[in-house]
Amino acid sequence: MKIATNETLFQITCQLWKAAYCHDGEELEDLLDCDVVEDKSYKWHPFGAFDCNRGYMYIDRIGYRIPTALAERIGKQQPKNGQHQCNSTNSNQSKKLRKRPIQRSLTPHFDCCPESYHNTTNKGKWRPIQCFVSLTDNLQPNTGGFEAVPGFHREFRSWVESGRKSMSTTPHRDGDEEQSEEQQQPHPQPCVGEYTHLNPTHDRELIRRIQHIPVKAGSVVFWDNRIPHGNSYRNDPPLADDDGGGETNSDYSKILGTSGSRAVVYCSFLPDVDINRIFVGKQLQYWKMKRSPRVGDRWIKQEDEGVDEKEGAFDAKGKQDGEVEKNEVQLQLTDLGQRLIGLLEW
Repeated sequence: MKIATNETLFQITCQLWKAAYCHDGEELEDLLDCDVVEDKSYKWHPFGAFDCNRGYMYIDRIGYRIPTALAERIGKQQPKNGQHQCNSTNSNQSKKLRKRPIQRSLTPHFDCCPESYHNTTNKGKWRPIQCFVSLTDNLQPNTGGFEAVPGFHREFRSWVESGRKSMSTTPHRDGDEEQSEEQQQPHPQPCVGEYTHLNPTHDRELIRRIQHIPVKAGSVVFWDNRIPHGNSYRNDPPLADDDGGGETNSDYSKILGTSGSRAVVYCSFLPDVDINRIFVGKQLQYWKMKRSPRVGDRWIKQEDEGVDEKEGAFDAKGKQDGEVEKNEVQLQLTDLGQRLIGLLEW
């Protein structure tokens, strides 16, 4: 919560909102008709005007990536479907072991749905800017770190409007002679929640532009949800005497860095628009119940997922399920923190 309510991170996010997005209610047509040298149409969004100095926290997650060799070794030791084959022969048991590593890379993707980006239908929130705080140094490629296409948010609208087309060979018959012609066909990828992966074949030119973003422990990386990003395919830690140079300023890095693992804390804030106020209200209720949020794309598996919640349940102290005394909540948060989580109005 200290990171999620950090004033500096929030202020930087506010500055990025102001620089990268319309916030005075501008219409897309006005931006397109504007006779200026710089194309500012990339700043348009469908959520209307908002105050760039007001927003809410998005309760996020941590990321911990172990070295690929370790993930592969542990994966080979894990029985399929969690079943231990104690009575099997070595030969039979080896066939039942899954060969997939227990942890893999996250393929390049958008944290939005490109084809429906410019409408509000079926949207649960609007999170245009994200960030993470790195607990470990990640200075070299192929060490499990962050990768992205810097600046692509300026190209995003035109790229989507082009139809994300790819070349495909379509046979047809002209008289008795069969010929082939290349046609461009749209290929929108499935969007799950707000996650859309890039296709290695259709989006190969964009994937080629992905580059490693070096990060030192204690640093923060911000990115726009219109920027394709992911983490490196492998995490192969560098040699002990080849750490990329420089000294680290993180105690966490001194501990975790020697293991070759990558550790980050994800953080983001939501602009003060109608859809986010509704989202934050739901998020606040789960926070009061001291439970993992059930709203948003959080990559969190709920242990009691699918279990109906009964209203009116009380705990051992006689409080209604999830009820938290006001003083108990306020002691944990600053004035800004209470506004960010929705306890106080802006």
